[in-house]
Amino acid sequence: MFDCWSELREHIQGKKVYLLDASESKKTLEETENLYEFLFRHQSVEPLVAIGGGITGDLAGYASATFKRGIPLILIPTTLLAMCDSTVGGKCGVNFKGVKNYIGTFKKPDEIFICTEFLDSLSERHLKSGMGEILKYGLIGKEPILQLLEKEDSLRSLHGRTYVEMGLKIKIEAVSQDFYDQGQRNVLNFGHNIAHGLEAVYPEIFTHGEAVALGLLAELKLSEALLGLGSNLRMQTRSIMEKFGMVTAVADLSVDKLLDYIKKDKKNDDNLRFTLLREAGCPEIKQSVTEEWIRSAVLEIME
Repeated sequence: MFDCWSELREHIQGKKVYLLDASESKKTLEETENLYEFLFRHQSVEPLVAIGGGITGDLAGYASATFKRGIPLILIPTTLLAMCDSTVGGKCGVNFKGVKNYIGTFKKPDEIFICTEFLDSLSERHLKSGMGEILKYGLIGKEPILQLLEKEDSLRSLHGRTYVEMGLKIKIEAVSQDFYDQGQRNVLNFGHNIAHGLEAVYPEIFTHGEAVALGLLAELKLSEALLGLGSNLRMQTRSIMEKFGMVTAVADLSVDKLLDYIKKDKKNDDNLRFTLLREAGCPEIKQSVTEEWIRSAVLEIME
């Protein structure tokens, strides 16, 4: 990042910097303790400024929420995924025994600075990852995201600011109604039960956004079976994914392993609970789903 942005490199001259190898394997309590050590040596009253993608923001958020019972936090997202999704909403945490975000809390950043110029330095894969969450917003919200994406020529020519703003509008509305994620905020979980399972079964293979996009296809199929959703939305979503060269199927997927992790989802109670779609823009939260229905829906993303 510093090689790409000389202004950023110059800005941090003389400041104490903690460099993180931002991967899911580093999003752990052990890495949090390393960050605590850094803060213990250098932090007095200054805010912790996190510059990076969603993993960086999650780890920094959790550390800032718990170090000295809370220190100021400033987030500067540098990926499409972080800009349109993870930076806003206050959720932060780390993975535990392979389960995504199993330990965490809520921490509102004191400030967020979104600079879409960072998108110019992203690889195509990072753009595809952000597209997973943008597709989700297009399915659960009222913004014309899917229609606009159908008209796009390529990922490189995307007007990123437009999609970031539309995604944030949808997310902020959900979060403002239910900050602690006890009810209506669950709409943002569409696609994520399957996605978190995929991330656990295939650590470091799929980015979060890639897993979410695959999860959308499977959970759209589940919505068709349980809520009567028409198949046109799934076909439209798959078509957009294929146009952008996104992964639409998984080889050698162990459904049993996937189910093991889905059963650990934080939103389950005595039943497996999914957010599903009744129609475009009309998500239904806390839907009870059986293992048999999940097995059937997962066929949608199996090679």
